[in-house]
Amino acid sequence: MNVPTIPERLEAAIIFLRGEDDGRAWLGALPAQLAAYAERWGLDLESIADNGAMSCCAYCTVVESGHAAVLKIPVDIEAGNTEMQMIDRWAAGNAAPSVLQHDVDTGVFLMTRIVPGTVAWPGGDSAESASYGLLLSRLNSADLPEPPALKDLADVVQMRMGWARERFDDPRFADSIQRIDGNRHLADARVVADELLRTTERPRVLHADLQAKNILQGPGLWYTIDPLGAIGDVNAEAALWVAIQDGPRTIAERLVDLADHPLLTPNRLLAWTYVLAVAEYRPYLQPSGERIVEFIESMDRGIAASI
Repeated sequence: MNVPTIPERLEAAIIFLRGEDDGRAWLGALPAQLAAYAERWGLDLESIADNGAMSCCAYCTVVESGHAAVLKIPVDIEAGNTEMQMIDRWAAGNAAPSVLQHDVDTGVFLMTRIVPGTVAWPGGDSAESASYGLLLSRLNSADLPEPPALKDLADVVQMRMGWARERFDDPRFADSIQRIDGNRHLADARVVADELLRTTERPRVLHADLQAKNILQGPGLWYTIDPLGAIGDVNAEAALWVAIQDGPRTIAERLVDLADHPLLTPNRLLAWTYVLAVAEYRPYLQPSGERIVEFIESMDRGIAASI
């Protein structure tokens, strides 16, 4: 059995996430695990994706059918099973790959490969907002299967705020954070987030990380992968995509693009975008950081009053 080489970037990410000893032990067992599932499910392994830190994704072909597929081996069994159920649910709405095989004991699953499968990085075209809006609608189609048990959006927001606090306290970024009055904005964002969470009237099943890196170009449509999973306000789902972009179209312009989407409420979308733009501000990532600075500096401190 030919098992592709594990990319150095993936190795580094796994070791960073799990620690030196545990990470290397997991990586050491990975080639045998890949070979075992390839034999079990009749796969021809081709290459391994070098991105991510929570799993190993191997591009492969199902020998019997010739279909292109992806074998996903998660670091965490529970997370792998939850992700599989989310992907399988959204495949019924033509918004995600189809699950072909699944091992509940390990969380490992095999799914169809989206073709061409390139990341749908948004540029400067309003048509990209329309593609995103259509994906959002498909993810919330009527009569989808029941979702697995999911965390509340409040837990995801708390996690993102914690990561932001660590970055904002990092001395390497002190000048950038001080320049935008980052600590004040982070405090304001917490207040706004609490009010948004308190006033959510119709919680929905969320991907909870539906930013560009988790959206793939398919044949005429966008598809999603790598869900985090949560229950909460769908405006937060869209706000993350609006906030985290590298293209020339501004955050304000994206908000206008999505203002008429039937699932979204413009004032709540605006408020969630403020929260997540602050939480996801990384001064070392440009031009994304510059777009976020332009947006949060335009916001009034009384934004919570508009919710």
